[in-house]
Amino acid sequence: MRARIREFDWSKTELGCPSGWSTSLKMAVSIMLDCAVPVYIALGPRFIQLYNDAYIPILGEAKHPKALGITTAETWHEIRDFVETQFTAVMRSNRAVSMQHKLFPMLRKGFLEECYFTFSYSPLADETGQVIGVIVTVWETTEEFVHKRRDHVARMLVDDLSNAGDMHSAYAAFEKTVLECAEDLPFGLWYEMRPDCSSMELVAAAGIQRGSPLSPELLDPEDDGFYKGLIDVTTPVRLTQPLPKGVLRWARGRLPMAQPTQVCIMPLCDVQCRRPNGYIVLAFNPMRPSDDTQADFHEALRSRLEDTVRRVNRFDIEKREREHQLHTVMEVLPCMVWMSDTAKSYIFFNRAWLAFRGRSLAQETGTAWMQGIHPDDIETMERAQANIDQRIAFTTEYRLVDAQGTYRWVREEATPRYDMNGEFLGYIGTCFDISERKRNEENMVASQRELRSLYERLQSAREEERRALAREVHDQLGQILSAAKIDIKLLEDDFASEASIMSQQAVLQELRSARHTIDKSIQVVRRLATELRPPELESQGLAAAIEWHTRDFERRTKIRCKLDASLDVHQLNDAGTIALFRIFQEAMTNVLRHSNASRVHIIIDSRGNRARLHVMDNGVGVALAEVRSKKSIGLKGMRERATIVGGKLIVGALKKKRGTLVAATVPLAENGNQCSEAGTLDVLRGGRT
Repeated sequence: MRARIREFDWSKTELGCPSGWSTSLKMAVSIMLDCAVPVYIALGPRFIQLYNDAYIPILGEAKHPKALGITTAETWHEIRDFVETQFTAVMRSNRAVSMQHKLFPMLRKGFLEECYFTFSYSPLADETGQVIGVIVTVWETTEEFVHKRRDHVARMLVDDLSNAGDMHSAYAAFEKTVLECAEDLPFGLWYEMRPDCSSMELVAAAGIQRGSPLSPELLDPEDDGFYKGLIDVTTPVRLTQPLPKGVLRWARGRLPMAQPTQVCIMPLCDVQCRRPNGYIVLAFNPMRPSDDTQADFHEALRSRLEDTVRRVNRFDIEKREREHQLHTVMEVLPCMVWMSDTAKSYIFFNRAWLAFRGRSLAQETGTAWMQGIHPDDIETMERAQANIDQRIAFTTEYRLVDAQGTYRWVREEATPRYDMNGEFLGYIGTCFDISERKRNEENMVASQRELRSLYERLQSAREEERRALAREVHDQLGQILSAAKIDIKLLEDDFASEASIMSQQAVLQELRSARHTIDKSIQVVRRLATELRPPELESQGLAAAIEWHTRDFERRTKIRCKLDASLDVHQLNDAGTIALFRIFQEAMTNVLRHSNASRVHIIIDSRGNRARLHVMDNGVGVALAEVRSKKSIGLKGMRERATIVGGKLIVGALKKKRGTLVAATVPLAENGNQCSEAGTLDVLRGGRT
């Protein structure tokens, strides 16, 4: 440029011959020519241009070397309004201005080009200080700026696609990207292959009207039109195609600075399929060269979209497999399972449910199954269903009619379902038949009532025993002691009298009478104490106490008794000992009162970790109804005594011979209050109580 400036005829310009230029101007031109960065000088009121070698690429072949020595308005007529305004402001204010990445639509390569510059405009003064022009230092940042913009677009698309859980979300991400990047993506189309692979359907469009010659809703490559021969539905082919006039119709509000002249047609392929799943149509940026950088940008977008298609398709396959596995698992579950959708419509019932109800899936879906709910439980179910609106888990119990037409209690537990993206899908619930539990609860309540009744009876019996004991003490022991007191008083009075004439024989007779009376009182006391708690039970243990009472029973009733006792005295705790002894007493009382037996066999031993008492007679036996009767106070008393210490009581008729068996088992002392039964006695045909 130094040679061109020297050779240029400046006399034909308003600047005149260089020999007449001021020293400051010559120095400024010299500095400009030596600069390695693009610099040009605009001189005079019309801004005559001089520039260095580094500035030539900015001008381009269309403007260089013609730009030398002409006005800025002639060189940059497409941006003259901005440039001349800035130059005038700098010269008037004598102040520099600068800008970064300023957009300038420029005609320098035969088309309106999108260019970005970072520059500074500085005033140029002569020796007198008068501003005679502007020094421009400029850097073109187009490549850097456009690259960053496209990189941002690609990252934005990746971010949006990463959140796409289905194809509809991917379509939306594609349209959003095209709409927000009008410079590099004037418009975009996405066609997806139909299931029969005969044609493609427009699934996404941005920047362009749907249904235009360039964007038909249904694309058949065999029909006449823009895409005829361009798209292969069997083999993925990438093409760059010029746009003919009249095929492009912009979407409302979309009016770019320049019309695109080319489109890129790119296939989207699933890795599992050789056929293309669809095609992407992207317009080239008409204000940038249709070079490899644009092609690489389009390829980057296509690649990310294709990855998403593959991921979503793979996810759909996995989702269907998971759903199939879920349905398979739910089908074989022993409990009843159901699923509903977001509208509270029931869409699935497993095999166990349908078997319980005796109905088909079609008969149960929707809300038809609710017809089987007991009328009294409808309100309960409505309250439970209200939880679905709040999307919270719930548990409820209600009666549901089964295949036999019987209402059975079920317990239902339900929880909301969500997909991997947290989207609400509906509810899933399980139901269990709890009719047996309900019956057990009712039986437990009845047992509790029975226990309370028994407790009241025991309290009454205790009070009656106390009254009877009081009568015994008063009527027998009191009378005996009173008689003894009278005898002793008579002797005392006679001895105290001076006129006493009693002989020694008479005194001895009175003393013997008093002693006999005292002996009777001692026997009464012993009998009462034995009835309250046998002393043998305290001193020698259960076996000894049972043996003493067995012999006393045999003596009093003349019923032959056989006792087999092998239980260690230390094996039972106090509660177990008393319980077995009272059961023995009640059993022997029943033998005397009801059995009409002539023989009784008593066994007291241990089996495993439990003590065992058997009382067997050869009497008339006992009916099952009598065993289970709630009026059998004695049997209830024995049963409750066994239960309190963790034992069991069995009463029934003997199988092989006449008679009744009373069998009681209680835990040994080292096993606490264990309640398990070692086994069922095979000698019974009666009931367990």
